[in-house]
Amino acid sequence: MQIPEAIRDSVEALRLPSMPQVLLRFLDLVEDGQASLDDLAALVGQDPSLSARFLAVANSPFLRRNQPSTSLAGCLNTLGPRLARTIVQCLVIDRGLSGTDAENVYRLGGIWGHSLRVAEMARAMAVLTRYHDCEVAYLAGLLHDIGQLLLLGSGAEHYGEWLQNVPLEAKLRDVEELLYHTDHAAIGAWLVDQWQPSSFLSDAILFHHQDRGDIVDADLLSKIVWSCHAIDTLDLESSLSSGDIPPELATVSSMLELDLAALCALQRQAREKVAALAGLLGITEGADQDGDSQRSRQYQPAFPDDELEARVRDLAVMQLLQRDLSQLCREEEILVAVHECARILFGAGKLAFLYTDAERPLLSAPALAGQPLLLQQLEIRLDSGRSLAAAVAQGREPRSSFDKEPPVPPSLVDLQVARALGSEGVLYVPMSTAGRQVGVMAYGLSPAQHARLRGKLPRMARFAQQAAASIEGWRAMRGNEERMAATLNSRFQQHARKVVHEAGNPLGIIKNYLTIVAQKLPPELAAGQELEILGEEVDRVALILQRLGDLSEPPPATDSVDLNGMISGLLALYGESLFAARGIVVEKELSPSLLPVAGNRDSIKQILLNLWSNAAEALSSGDRLSIGTADNVILNGRFYVEIRLSDSGPGLPPDVMQCLFQPLDARRRPGHSGIGLSIVASLIEGLDGLITCRSSVGSGTSFVILLPQEMKLGAGPRCA
Repeated sequence: MQIPEAIRDSVEALRLPSMPQVLLRFLDLVEDGQASLDDLAALVGQDPSLSARFLAVANSPFLRRNQPSTSLAGCLNTLGPRLARTIVQCLVIDRGLSGTDAENVYRLGGIWGHSLRVAEMARAMAVLTRYHDCEVAYLAGLLHDIGQLLLLGSGAEHYGEWLQNVPLEAKLRDVEELLYHTDHAAIGAWLVDQWQPSSFLSDAILFHHQDRGDIVDADLLSKIVWSCHAIDTLDLESSLSSGDIPPELATVSSMLELDLAALCALQRQAREKVAALAGLLGITEGADQDGDSQRSRQYQPAFPDDELEARVRDLAVMQLLQRDLSQLCREEEILVAVHECARILFGAGKLAFLYTDAERPLLSAPALAGQPLLLQQLEIRLDSGRSLAAAVAQGREPRSSFDKEPPVPPSLVDLQVARALGSEGVLYVPMSTAGRQVGVMAYGLSPAQHARLRGKLPRMARFAQQAAASIEGWRAMRGNEERMAATLNSRFQQHARKVVHEAGNPLGIIKNYLTIVAQKLPPELAAGQELEILGEEVDRVALILQRLGDLSEPPPATDSVDLNGMISGLLALYGESLFAARGIVVEKELSPSLLPVAGNRDSIKQILLNLWSNAAEALSSGDRLSIGTADNVILNGRFYVEIRLSDSGPGLPPDVMQCLFQPLDARRRPGHSGIGLSIVASLIEGLDGLITCRSSVGSGTSFVILLPQEMKLGAGPRCA
């Protein structure tokens, strides 16, 4: 078990060459979204390298749970589909970029076939010998030669040549000891020991080359793996018919108490199953070389280099596309981006989107600029099975009206889609993700375009899946934002109602006390008017608090407002604290002929007080503030009343003037909310009025407010 440091460092990097057919199939299953955890685990179990990698990651310090995991399904559950997919994507990219020479392909195929046969026999033998965990037996058989793959992938000097030219594994071990001072059994066992398995899994790997006289004393799992490895290189059918029993076979039969016929059946079933699996994966079976020992290296897989390179390109494109689409702010923008990307990637000039309805089994076109208007009037039923669009939306494969054997014949509604797109036929590509159907992409095509795109259909399908994932991701994010906003609004309303309730009592007391004070004062005192204005202000505060507690507030009531009287009353109440105490001189120029205006009294008060408060903060002792009114101001054929506020203060800088009526960052002026003038503008818009400002540094500031003499019913808010 003493692994040389150079070999150990290489092995720790897990440079394990995987079968690309399995990697590509894994990505297809994950992207399809329909495969179960057991389906994925069964596929991973068809490749020793991928199984070892997932076991290593799941049992690493980052993810390891209390107990080590020697179940592939358990490992996948620990990793999760996203991490598992990321690992396989990296393996595909690495394999697609690095390439594999023909000799390594041959060796990898041989190790793969031998490992799968030993694994299949080990599982069946575990049943016959009543071993308690058949899946661990399968895993031990699958990984028993993992050390060879580790040496092959680590770049150990000349190892590939020795693996090719030394027919007997017993001789191969001698070469390994000579060159690397260890052997593949010890390397494989060392790797498995890192996972701290609760079974004799690593021992079974370590002992699978022991002498037959020694293995009889080992545990049952080690005996099973040794036996399956030994008989895989033997021709048991010939031994059964001739009666010539090799010593290894005799040891297996005696040690496990299994007769020769049962062992022949195990070998035959394992070979048939692996041969069928090789056919499904596109791994061709080569001719046996001289000697039965070469049976372990008979598979020569034709690696799908073109498909790997295409998948690597697709992964790069899709990753960039996913990043860019995730930054878009609206679903319409995502669809526009997908439309343009499809035109660039596939040369498709006619493309429309059909969505599945969330409530009814229908396909319909979203109201998107650029979509044919006729498509937006179509509703394609999904439960009828009578249209090609419905068949593709419920299936997994792109299909077109030009296919020789479509799942269903194109219907009239498919013809209508093609006509709406101005084309002879239509190609439907399903947009789905994680088992959820988003809809289909409908490409308008001619027969020549269909022939050109036929080879791009797998890429178009993956592109549609990425588009569906982006749409679903945006919808999920939008749904989370809406739920969060609803939760915050609910909490705010609850808190606001509590504040309104708690503030109502002191405001009521103040209002009652003002009434009592007013009753006690002699009638000839002018303070009564000031107390009346103060009472109105208390009512205004109470109304503001009520609106705080009810977000669905009704529009403000319209009153007949005496502007001159309001200005005089507010100056009587606030003039001392805002202006006189600060040495600011107030000049009034109120038009005596001013008629009342129609508007909300509280809104006009708030406008004046906000502007006055800002002026008081900006002006210094000795500065002047002029407050004036005028009537019969005509603008665009309409009569207005004018309120004018002019001061001799420092004026406003240009950067402030550019965003004067927009909320400012509260940090710009500590202690202030930064929204005073934005509220003023909003209130004036609500009154159907206008506001202008003129100011320059060192020359003071002037505000002019125009309020209509008569409210125009149905008028929208305006601000100038």
